[in-house]
Amino acid sequence: MKRILVIEDNELNLKLMKDVLEFSGYEIETAADGLSGVDKLKEGDFDLVLLDIQMPVYTGYDFLEETKKIKRPPVIAVSACAMDKEIEKAKSLGCVDYIPKPIKIDEFLSTIKNYVS
Repeated sequence: MKRILVIEDNELNLKLMKDVLEFSGYEIETAADGLSGVDKLKEGDFDLVLLDIQMPVYTGYDFLEETKKIKRPPVIAVSACAMDKEIEKAKSLGCVDYIPKPIKIDEFLSTIKNYVS
């Protein structure tokens, strides 16, 4: 079973992604911010990371900076801010893709399958 780390501070978004992914057969681990996401990434063996970019205290960008020197699985940014400069910044820091919020379930799952098939 493929393992996905979901780093998201909004409880409703987190529940939605977790429910959809578990229903689709993935094993899910969650973190409420970038810092706890770094810790979970170091502790676990994941096939993919879904990363909210805009979080208080320790952002998705902080997570990407902190983990760029360690071996990490593909990281997909999931954010409501889908402006070109934000997408390019996330990709320049190591994200392989970018899913805009609100998520569209079919596109969300299709994008994930591209990286964990």
